Amino acid sequence: MFRSSDDSTPSRFHPTEADLITYRDLARALGAPPSEAICRYLGPAGQHLVFIGESGQRDWARIDAQARARWPDLPSTGTTASDGKILESLPERIVYQILDSLKHHDIEIDLHQQIMPDVRPEKADLTLRRRDAACFIEVIGCCGVNRITRNDHECRGLERFERREAFYRRVGITPVCIFLDLLARPEDLKALCQSLVDRIADDGSNIALSL
Repeated sequence: MFRSSDDSTPSRFHPTEADLITYRDLARALGAPPSEAICRYLGPAGQHLVFIGESGQRDWARIDAQARARWPDLPSTGTTASDGKILESLPERIVYQILDSLKHHDIEIDLHQQIMPDVRPEKADLTLRRRDAACFIEVIGCCGVNRITRNDHECRGLERFERREAFYRRVGITPVCIFLDLLARPEDLKALCQSLVDRIADDGSNIALSL
């Protein structure tokens, strides 16, 4: 078991060497340190990280501090993207940064812009735009694609998304839905983002996808 610099006694609440490496690798792949919620979907490699995260914010912060002491190049924590834009959540920041790194010069990324302002003031999390083409993206950071929530906060987050999802259905738009489990698979997430950029750049038509 990894021994903390401020505690010589091995503890289940301190990260192991494997935990730190997993945390490091995911932070580098995502462009931001992962949350405990993202680690839920790592399988066995994330089990102890999840245990530590569920024990409290102080224990989770210890993971980042120990990893950052060994690898100072790790990206910053929080919801501020690498270009200085402030997102509403860590998952949104991650998706935004990936899209921003892939988009062409004539593609814009709107943050929380209205979907159909003449119908109802509902806002998409992120919108890829090129000329008249638009790709609406919803980043569901409260649960995986199975929609299982684990606390009241996540349940309220899912309810908010499902109300917006119902609006999309009423107006005949299918958004791209990125659930939390996809963030535990960075290569798949990057492949999806690349496909969105490619499609809006190539055909100029409205994009309707979901994952």
